[in-house]
Amino acid sequence: MLIPYKAKIRQAWKDHFPASAQHIVSLASGWSRRQRCLAWASLIATACVVLGANLAYPLIEPDETRYAQIAIEMIKSRDWVTPTLDGEPYLDKPPLMYWLTALSFQTFGTTETAARLPSMLAALATVLFVFGWGSRVVGRRSAWLGAMSLSLCGGFVLSGRFLILDSLLTFFTTLCLLSGYIAVRGQRHRPVWWMVSGVACALGVLTKGPVALVLCAPPLVVSGWLRADHSRTRVLHWVAFVVPMVVVCVPWYIAVAKFNSQFVDYFFWEHNYQRFMRGSNHEQPFWFYIPIVFAAMFPASLLLPSMGVFVVSPANRKRSLRSKDLGFLVCGAIWVLVFFSAASCKLPTYILPAIPLICLAMGVMLDQTVFRRGAVDRITNYLIPFPRRATMILVMACIAMIGVDAWLAAAISPADVLSAIVCVVVLAIVVANWNCDIAAGRSAWAGTAAVAVGVMLFASTVLLPTISSERSVYVETCRVADADANATIVFFGEKPHGATFHLSQRQTVAFPIEWEDEFVGFASKQRDFVLVTDDARIERTRKSLASTHRLTVSPRHEHVYQATRVTQATETVASAGKVSR
Repeated sequence: MLIPYKAKIRQAWKDHFPASAQHIVSLASGWSRRQRCLAWASLIATACVVLGANLAYPLIEPDETRYAQIAIEMIKSRDWVTPTLDGEPYLDKPPLMYWLTALSFQTFGTTETAARLPSMLAALATVLFVFGWGSRVVGRRSAWLGAMSLSLCGGFVLSGRFLILDSLLTFFTTLCLLSGYIAVRGQRHRPVWWMVSGVACALGVLTKGPVALVLCAPPLVVSGWLRADHSRTRVLHWVAFVVPMVVVCVPWYIAVAKFNSQFVDYFFWEHNYQRFMRGSNHEQPFWFYIPIVFAAMFPASLLLPSMGVFVVSPANRKRSLRSKDLGFLVCGAIWVLVFFSAASCKLPTYILPAIPLICLAMGVMLDQTVFRRGAVDRITNYLIPFPRRATMILVMACIAMIGVDAWLAAAISPADVLSAIVCVVVLAIVVANWNCDIAAGRSAWAGTAAVAVGVMLFASTVLLPTISSERSVYVETCRVADADANATIVFFGEKPHGATFHLSQRQTVAFPIEWEDEFVGFASKQRDFVLVTDDARIERTRKSLASTHRLTVSPRHEHVYQATRVTQATETVASAGKVSR
């Protein structure tokens, strides 16, 4: 269908990303050794602060507790082939994240920090590789600005602090796309880089399945097709690309299929194809990811409108600043967004692999406009007041988060007070220097970035732990059970995933919803106990236990109940009568 328009499409792409703007980036020039050290140090410090501070808060239900439970069961069963949940095969995803989490537990203990460590390290590595390998594609300054922007994307940072698969997948897809493009970017192809790309894609497939290949291969193919130059990949390239996939992935897929006959149909057909086509229980409209991108990249997303103008503007001055390298980044980001927008099943974290590419493109925009000496264009003029405006927005956002934190905790913490004081000081500084030259210089951009780090630090180390603690069924269960150290904790219809982190020292019993008679029989022999159950069935559960226990819901969690024995007084009187006779 595109064949008649092939020449026009390629020419339009060439005109939009002119060849004359492409340059081979030399790693031996541009920055001094001191500048390189400062760039690495500032980037590592920023990423470590926003990603690594305070990971020891309760696991978020249900995803974090589920994945942690799978890793715990993997350690106990010593079965590293078939992931299990509650003793049953859990075949939704490949095992790489479960393996890494299990190894983290074995090394550092079964803690929340250990559970989140693989995801956090993957996010940290993504930031560092965006700078390190991105420098080979767009230059050091553009790559550093892009990596710093990535560190200031709230959704990316929060995902890196969660035990979910998307952060690890994003690391491998970013690695695959950058190394694959580096391999074919020059006049002579680099087979080592291409093999690295294949290995990264294979590990992505071992993380979340075929979606890794679907996200990585098309941008490499389409970019080369649009350029119609030396970067175009051939059949032999893809044969070499598939070899690591066969070596890394196929053994596990064969092994798990051998031990689980339902794996092939369930994993490939139901969980991948059918979920893409029908959406499961996460069906959303096509435009779902438009607001999600802005929310997930905040506060860096404040620069998205300017980047959009830079990328799509037909003006000759802006066209002359857009290279084929930028075109590849745009191609990759658009593909990820279009692919997941076309899917029926949509979750906010799915588009995480697009964010590093968007941030690198954003770094190019900043490098070619605001931070280019002598730059005079509309984008540069438009962004002159950006630091003070962005700082005001960040301060307002932080004040709002302080209010939410105090409301959820029903108390004002010292962190809230300190953060509020800092907000007032920053606000005063911005207002006092509003019309000064310093408010539009590079120091102002650095100050805005520092404020953004502070806001994200509050969100990730204060607000997020508060939200986690307030909605955690285990935290509330412990609080209710503290009234009676000997009280049994009974799960009925609720999975005790993650109970190891909070209830390991308490007597815990779990009954699936199908075992209602066994649950009622067990409860009838207990005195007071703590019940964790689904509130949708609570009236039926109340009736089942009415003859022996009265259920009182916890005021702080709708799934936690105090079960008080109602026949205790009668039993005491009867026992006393027997003694007197």
